[in-house]
Amino acid sequence: MSKEKIKDLSTVAWLNLVIGIYNLYCFSIGYLWFNLIIGILNVGVWVFFRKPETILLLESIKKNKS
Repeated sequence: MSKEKIKDLSTVAWLNLVIGIYNLYCFSIGYLWFNLIIGILNVGVWVFFRKPETILLLESIKKNKS
């Protein structure tokens, strides 16, 4: 995986954080369970993929399995 692609995936993870916080905010206003679930998932994606090292680690594990 190229360094540029890893940087792009990291940027998408940060975008997930913003969207997740917005969905949690919408949940606090409207109490829609959909917003809570999507917000939690988006923040979870950010937690696991905010660092490019995590993406490289997952890729190496995938290569070792095959």
